[in-house]
Amino acid sequence: MTPGKLASLAAYAGDWLRGDGPSRPFPFGPNPAVTASNAVYVVCGWSGRVLYVGSTTVGIATRFAQHAKDVSKTHDWTTAYVIPLKDGTPLRDVRRIEGRVGLAIGPERNKALPRITIVRQN
Repeated sequence: MTPGKLASLAAYAGDWLRGDGPSRPFPFGPNPAVTASNAVYVVCGWSGRVLYVGSTTVGIATRFAQHAKDVSKTHDWTTAYVIPLKDGTPLRDVRRIEGRVGLAIGPERNKALPRITIVRQN
């Protein structure tokens, strides 16, 4: 994941993006180098390919600890990127941003991503 690609993905957050912007890459694990209550995250494997896109409203550390308990799913998750969102971001917006990031990057292992709905105005 290049810094430019990460910045492009973070742009989906719009005004909900936290001022410090997306994180630098860090090792995936139960004690992430980033703190954020609301966030969208991207996890890559050893090959550098994107394996998973997710989101949280319970905190990135809590969510990563939950994932880390499922070793069968996360045994090859190596690198994480976090798009931190403002604390007041509504759940529907967190999920919408997750869906857009997932659609843009095409993770290999997501079973489902939030649906994206497009409202057409006349």
